[in-house]
Amino acid sequence: MRSLLAAILTLFLPARGTHRSPASPPPLPLTPCPPAPARPPVITCPHPADVITADGMPLVRPYVVEWERERDEHDRQRLQRERRRAAVLASLGQDYVPVPWEVPV
Repeated sequence: MRSLLAAILTLFLPARGTHRSPASPPPLPLTPCPPAPARPPVITCPHPADVITADGMPLVRPYVVEWERERDEHDRQRLQRERRRAAVLASLGQDYVPVPWEVPV
């Protein structure tokens, strides 16, 4: 008589191996895939309205504008986390004083 542990193991961990696996399906014939259509790379500015141009050249590079936009988004998310933290601690009756990220020198 097998133990209960052995029965559970055979239920959840069936035997594996080529001699115990069912018959495998026949291999598919190798046919070449059609080539992917050639598309020219499209370079677009994520926010073209933010780029000011003079004589056809941008005065501020698009990657600088995008970096500033991401920085502002991170600041907004950080302030929202601080507001939520203050609200949770206030509901527990504790005061919360945020620590400034930048220390004046």
